[in-house]
Amino acid sequence: MRKITYSLLILAALAPMASMAADMPPPVHGPMQRPMHGGPRAEWMRNAPVPMLMPIVWRHAIELKLTPQQESQLETWRKDQREQWGTQRQAMESHNHALQTALLRGETGSALKPLEDAVLADHQAMLQRGIAQVAFVHKLLNAEQWQKVTAIYAKMERGPKWGGWHKP
Repeated sequence: MRKITYSLLILAALAPMASMAADMPPPVHGPMQRPMHGGPRAEWMRNAPVPMLMPIVWRHAIELKLTPQQESQLETWRKDQREQWGTQRQAMESHNHALQTALLRGETGSALKPLEDAVLADHQAMLQRGIAQVAFVHKLLNAEQWQKVTAIYAKMERGPKWGGWHKP
């Protein structure tokens, strides 16, 4: 008897909350409601000096009607770049950490110069990687495919802000 009464008390206490929840709209956070290019990384990409076209090519491969040879070249490029990036990223993290540590220790002048140079060289290498990627995509695609990719990129640039969801 006590067990049943206790259960009924809990249900009675939760009933108003259940009716309130029924009146509330469902949360908007499912995969179809999120923007395709949202988030902090997307904001960085929007301001990047080099357009990031490779993700567009991968997402729109069917629409672009890539040939098997193009797909093979893309996969080879991706594999090679992934291997190179792993090594480059480790070096970048090491250089960044060394500069941070030196700054926090209060070092100045000649002690910082080689660390700054290493970080700047890393940024230069990243810039060159981005430019090489765009050149690769441009060389890989035919004129019609290139026009489609650049049109998609332009539409993304003109579209709603990258971090927010806007209903049509």
